[in-house]
Amino acid sequence: MKPLRPYLYHAYYQWIIDNDNTPYLLVNADYPDVDVPQEYIRDGKIILNISPRSIGQYVVNDDYISFEARFNGMLRQIYIPFGAAEAIYAQESGDGVMFQDESYYQEAASRSVATSIKEPKKRSGRLKLVK
Repeated sequence: MKPLRPYLYHAYYQWIIDNDNTPYLLVNADYPDVDVPQEYIRDGKIILNISPRSIGQYVVNDDYISFEARFNGMLRQIYIPFGAAEAIYAQESGDGVMFQDESYYQEAASRSVATSIKEPKKRSGRLKLVK
């Protein structure tokens, strides 16, 4: 069966928005492929305000959540695989849901870690000014 987490996420996100509350997302920043601002991570977690007025370029599908947000005035691209999403809740009331562990995401994380170990890191290209 498909994982339940994206379905719960969509339902709770819409419910929180419909009630004029601010959706917050608790993310496991140690999960493979998570791309969030490192300076805001505490104890391996980060809490993100994902209200429509706070983010742009919002994309959600069955595999990940992606958006742009400002941190200290700097625009950052955020990427969160659904396996890293731990909870969604309303900032004002705390109402929401903690996502249950699903073997689908544990297996995906294991595959991602195994792949990154096998593939050597690519060196980033360097630009050279030619006159």
